[in-house]
Amino acid sequence: MTAGARRIWTVIQALLLLATVVWVTRALERQWHDVRAVAATTQIRWNWILIASVMVLLTYGMLIQSWRLLLSGWGGRLRYGAAVRIWTIANLGRYLPGKVWSVSALGVLAQREGVSGVTAAGAAILGTLLNIGTGFGILALSGAPTLGAFSPTLRLASVSASVAFVLVTALLPVLLPPVLQKIVSWRQLPPLETHLPGRALWIATGMNALSWLGYGMAFAAFTRGVAPQVHGSPILFVTVWTASYLMGYVVLFAPGGIGVRDVAMGGGLVALALAGNADATWIALTSRVWMTVLEVLPGLLALLWVPLSTRALHRAD
Repeated sequence: MTAGARRIWTVIQALLLLATVVWVTRALERQWHDVRAVAATTQIRWNWILIASVMVLLTYGMLIQSWRLLLSGWGGRLRYGAAVRIWTIANLGRYLPGKVWSVSALGVLAQREGVSGVTAAGAAILGTLLNIGTGFGILALSGAPTLGAFSPTLRLASVSASVAFVLVTALLPVLLPPVLQKIVSWRQLPPLETHLPGRALWIATGMNALSWLGYGMAFAAFTRGVAPQVHGSPILFVTVWTASYLMGYVVLFAPGGIGVRDVAMGGGLVALALAGNADATWIALTSRVWMTVLEVLPGLLALLWVPLSTRALHRAD
């Protein structure tokens, strides 16, 4: 992509983001009175928010281990503590338009720890693809019973997608190597010397699938904290969380899925009869603040830890 094309794409992304923010703001204005009423009458249960936050942090830990597993499959070795620091700092990149900064940061930071930058970035890209793929798989599995209530065709499509997800996961060790070789050839990169073991792929895929369940269950717990009046099956909260998060992720111009994810979450809660419009908007807004803190704070702490640890090493010398 030429410099001029990049500038045009940047302007288009900015305009799309501005249009999304304006649309969401106007939609919120129409419900603001009802949302304020919900906020004024709701008794926050901080113990449930704490439980939900711990669940999210544990899910982060599982995703970090999944990335380390993919790294080790390609010969990269990284201590878990270093991987946590790198992953949390790189995670800050999701709040930049384009959704590619996190992957780039993972490669650069891992290279400073002695891991091949190509290996680190490749593991990050593969991890992202596995995460998105398993997200759609979990959405198909969790949404099948609900979709059946709307249309038998939707239920059939969901079940078919679930079967396809399981089959593709089982065949990953066979399907992935030729695909990676074609990508390497297309990008004119050095040929891959090793292929990921099937066991590593299956375990990483399983971890990514479990991460969506972890996030969804944490979202259910968070909802009990900020909206005790809202009740429903935990699997429905998994469905809403997964669908809204995927929508926010695939829309490249929205940093952190801002606006898109929140509207999708509120709409999902209403569509599945989990909450009314005001409650759904309140949950979407508070969950945005909650997840932003959990996504940004660990990275900021990791950034502070780097100079502190560096100064400690200098004093030791």
